[in-house]
Order: sequence, then C-alpha cells, then structure tokens
Amino acid sequence: MTIKERANSKMYAKVIHAGIHLKDLRRELKSGVFKGNITREEMNSLVEGASTELKVLNYIYKLIETTDD
Repeated sequence: MTIKERANSKMYAKVIHAGIHLKDLRRELKSGVFKGNITREEMNSLVEGASTELKVLNYIYKLIETTDD
C-alpha cells in the first residue's frame, strides 16, 4: 500500500467519523437536551465547529484524491 493510499484511507475514516459526530451534535441540539452543563449557544458553537471541521477534512480528502503520485 502506497503512502497516498494510506493517506486516502486515513482521511476517509476521519471524514466519516466527523460526519457521524456532526450528526450526533445536530440531533442533540434538536432534542434540546445537552450532555454536560452547556447552554444552547455553546451547543450551536459546537455544531458550527464540527461543520467547519468536516468541510476542512473533505477538502483535504479531495486534495489527496486529485494529487498525482
């Protein structure tokens, strides 16, 4: 397995995990019952941060996919 294939696999796993995490945060926000002692505003910030993180990971994944060896 080449370095590019390993990087691709690793980023794919991170993208999937980040997507699941974002989905869980959105579900928690929608329910209005937050884990820990945080406010709705803090929860919104967590969702926004997770969304941005997913966009960054997708960007990196796309770069790996389109880069020639």
